[in-house]
Amino acid sequence: MELLKFKELLIDIAVCAIACDGDIDEREINALHKIEKDSPYFSVIDLSTTLDKSLNECKNNFNSFKADVFSKLENNNLNVVQELTVLEISLRIIAADEIEEESEKSFINELRSYLKLEDFLIAQRFGEISYLKPKVSEFNDRF
Repeated sequence: MELLKFKELLIDIAVCAIACDGDIDEREINALHKIEKDSPYFSVIDLSTTLDKSLNECKNNFNSFKADVFSKLENNNLNVVQELTVLEISLRIIAADEIEEESEKSFINELRSYLKLEDFLIAQRFGEISYLKPKVSEFNDRF
């Protein structure tokens, strides 16, 4: 996926993570602005306008916004590093207000269903995430 398009998709996914609990917490928005400004995920490109636009669209109709984001995720072929980045940003956002709501955990699991990452790789990168449901794999059917 083209780098700019990936960064825009990453912002949209992060906005979904912010809004999935029904409350757009200022700490989560501040965390996303900080990530957008300071992190290598978004460096060189100013995505502030994209971020503001995504926040407004999400506030207007969260379910439609989320469906559109997941459709983009499903229709693009992300590499392993991009998928790990998607998951990392989402996990960082939901942890920003120091409360992980059930709706946020559900969002992470729904997001997970759109990623091809194997459980082993996620555990190696992030450690155990108690609420993360395992990915169903054709290799697990025999057990």
